Amino acid sequence: MEPFGDPEARIRDLERPLTDQARATELGTRPFEAALVPVPGPVPQPHAGQPFPQDGSPYYAPPRQIVRKRSTVTAQWLIPAVAGVVLVAGVIGVVTVVTVAKVDRAVAPRPVPVAPGMSGGGGSVAGGVPTAQAPVGGAASVPTVAAGATLSIGGVDKHQTVLCDHGAVGVSGVNNTIDIQGSCGTVTVSGMNNVITVEAAGAISASGFDNKVTYRGGTPQISRSGSGNVVAQG
Repeated sequence: MEPFGDPEARIRDLERPLTDQARATELGTRPFEAALVPVPGPVPQPHAGQPFPQDGSPYYAPPRQIVRKRSTVTAQWLIPAVAGVVLVAGVIGVVTVVTVAKVDRAVAPRPVPVAPGMSGGGGSVAGGVPTAQAPVGGAASVPTVAAGATLSIGGVDKHQTVLCDHGAVGVSGVNNTIDIQGSCGTVTVSGMNNVITVEAAGAISASGFDNKVTYRGGTPQISRSGSGNVVAQG
C-alpha cells in the first residue's frame, strides 16, 4: 500500500511537527514563536431584570452631577420685601386704630341736660319746677277799625271780637263766629255758614251760602245774594 493511503502513516506525519516542537522545548532549543496575545474573555451579561443603561453599553456610567451654590441675589431682595410688608401692615394698623377711636368718639352718647333743681337718678327735687306764666293784661287785644279803614277776616271756625269805629269789616270763610261792636260804616259777609253779630251799621251785604247776620240797632241798608243767607234785627 502507498504511504498516502495509510491513515496511520498520515496521522504520524501530522503529529511529527508537534512532536519535534515539544522535544525542542524540553531541550531549550525552542525555535522562534509568535507572541501569544491574551484573548479577552466573554463580556459578563447583566442579571435578569437589569437592562443596560441608556446607550446599551455595559461600560456606560451616568454623568456626574454638578452642585451649584445658591445665589445671594434672592436674599438681597427678599429681606427688603419682608421689611416693606411689615411696615405697611404697621401703618394700616395705626390708621385703623385712629379711625375706630374717632368713630367711637363721634357716636358716644351725649349727656341729657337736666333742669335746675331736678335729680337725674329719680331723687328728690331740690327746687321748684318752672311753670308757664300767664300773659299780663288778660285777654288778647281787640282790633279796632277806624273810619276809612277796612278789616278782612277769613278762615275756618274762628271766634273773634272786633271794635268798629265807622270803618268797614269784611267776613269770609266757613263756620266763623264774629262779634262786631260799635258802629260800622259797612259790613260785608260771604262764604258759608258764618254767624255775624253787628251792634250797628250803615249798610249790610250778605252773599254766599247759609250765612246769618244779626244787627241790634239802626236802620242799615241790606242787600242779599246767594242762597240761604239771613239778615235780620235781633
